[in-house]
Amino acid sequence: MTLGFDTATPWGTLALVEDDEPIFEISLKAGKGSGEYLLALLDTLLKKTGRKIADLDLISVGTGPGSYTGIRVGLAVAQGLAAVQQIKVYGLSTLRIIAENARYTAKWIAPVMDARHGYVYSALYQNCNGNLMSCDAPTRLLAEELTRRLADLPDVMLCGDGAKCYTDIWNSYSNLQIAPLEWDRPSGTVAARIGAKELSLQSDAQVSFDFSHLTPCYLRKVEAEVHLEENLNATQNRIDGNRGS
Repeated sequence: MTLGFDTATPWGTLALVEDDEPIFEISLKAGKGSGEYLLALLDTLLKKTGRKIADLDLISVGTGPGSYTGIRVGLAVAQGLAAVQQIKVYGLSTLRIIAENARYTAKWIAPVMDARHGYVYSALYQNCNGNLMSCDAPTRLLAEELTRRLADLPDVMLCGDGAKCYTDIWNSYSNLQIAPLEWDRPSGTVAARIGAKELSLQSDAQVSFDFSHLTPCYLRKVEAEVHLEENLNATQNRIDGNRGS
């Protein structure tokens, strides 16, 4: 039995899956990040299904990119539950979860999340008989730069909210297709199924299911860190200038 959830996007999602069959799923659109509602959604899920945390074999959680607060809350909840109940945990990219929505429709799939100011979070997956293989790791880049990276591929499906934010750019390239709106958000059921499959295989020695190895995927510094670096650099420049004089 697997609990899958993601709180990195405005769409919070939480699902309970047993033997690949979804038992219950909740999705909630909640602004910048949905982490603040996670425990309330989890409580609702457990009450509706009559299950307990102790019944879980695995927690599969999206690690971002996306909302800093949402990511931090989501991973903290996963780590807390896993530590108390000794449950295995699997962390996966939120972009990977979104890409799964389009895996039966295109050979190349690029999930695209809006990172503001002309930037996007994106990755590239190749559809190999219904299984997605990672070709480009999650990264933050300008939307125009993403189109140049995808220019040589024959047909690419763009899914995610970023695919709707920069349509004027995507429409200039005939090889790019924009997925339907309902494919833009992650699914707790998808997160659970991917984690459960990895647990059943356990063929990759690099994969750890210990909660201590769960790490966030932010892809950029928080605004406070940026301001701190700018202030430190300005201070250092003043010091260097005074030394020179």
